Amino acid sequence: MDDLPLILAAPLMAVMLWTDLRHMRISNRLVGAVAALGIGCAVAGLMPDLGARLIAGGVVFAIGIALFTLGMMGGGDVKMLAVLVPLVPPQDLPVFTMLLAATMLSGALLLAGVRRAVGGPDSAWVSLRMRGRYPLGVSIAAAAMILPLGI
Repeated sequence: MDDLPLILAAPLMAVMLWTDLRHMRISNRLVGAVAALGIGCAVAGLMPDLGARLIAGGVVFAIGIALFTLGMMGGGDVKMLAVLVPLVPPQDLPVFTMLLAATMLSGALLLAGVRRAVGGPDSAWVSLRMRGRYPLGVSIAAAAMILPLGI
């Protein structure tokens, strides 16, 4: 079962989705938990193609650092993607990328509507107060949770 690491990460993805929507922040503790899960899965033999997975994570980290430097991505998003991508089976990376793009587009549209309806400067939810920013952890989590479903 190639998707087992992602299935095991689902509760952590749910936490990330919630906290990024609520606080526009992905904690280092959560990134560390996903990294620890990945290490555990590697040690347990659940990721036989570990080399390819680590290369993919490294490439994502390098691209993420460039996007962070340009102000296009948050640091937590970069770190989370870098530790999450190795949990994705290499043959599923194109599908994960498409899911990430689709959830970014649909999430941004949905969030824009919710901001108009209930957002504003008095909202307790940071993502509803902030205009022009999107909590990318929502899309990262959604793509990671949808991929094992085979949808």
